[in-house]
Amino acid sequence: MTNIIEKKGKDGQYAYGVFKLYTATKAYRDLCYAANSSDGDGGESKTKVLAVPSAVALCLQVVSDLVLAADDEVNGGSKYVPDVKSAEYSAAAVTYMLPAILQEGDPARKSIQTEKACGEIATMLNQYANLPGTSAQGKEAALKASEKIKESSGSARPILEISHEQWTQYRKREGQPLDQFLSQEKGIEVDESGPLDFLPCVNSESQCSIL
Repeated sequence: MTNIIEKKGKDGQYAYGVFKLYTATKAYRDLCYAANSSDGDGGESKTKVLAVPSAVALCLQVVSDLVLAADDEVNGGSKYVPDVKSAEYSAAAVTYMLPAILQEGDPARKSIQTEKACGEIATMLNQYANLPGTSAQGKEAALKASEKIKESSGSARPILEISHEQWTQYRKREGQPLDQFLSQEKGIEVDESGPLDFLPCVNSESQCSIL
């Protein structure tokens, strides 16, 4: 998936030669499904092998790029348009990897970074689920993942945090709007180390709050 995405392909499409992104994402989804099924209820030993933050971030990238490309009102949106099947497979892969992605840190603790990651990723998946062209399978996977991720914001989830940070860095490099998927449910305090470092309060003595 990394090789295909970095090559970018022609006309802004994710493609390299005859090997398409949907081929890679489908294979990855199938691996995640097999690992999840093998782990059984509550297990994560096999899904954890696949749920490396860079792979999780790539899946988030594919889905969010489709969401941004579908929104004509977004300034500085995605320059790349993944096909709908790639987004569907990526959303499903995230869902199958959730036992590992949402594994708690040791020792268990509260984490503002996890709260930010949960809110932003859940919002993005909800937006994807509500796109007119999203398949029934893609919508089901996205809504299921969104709900479980929102429920997990109460304690630190290291894999989710790192995956979110890598996804955020990609959006920064591409000049995408970093406020597109912010949750509006409650105010979130942020500083220059958070995902809202584009705000005017950065490098000042005070903090900002998004209401």
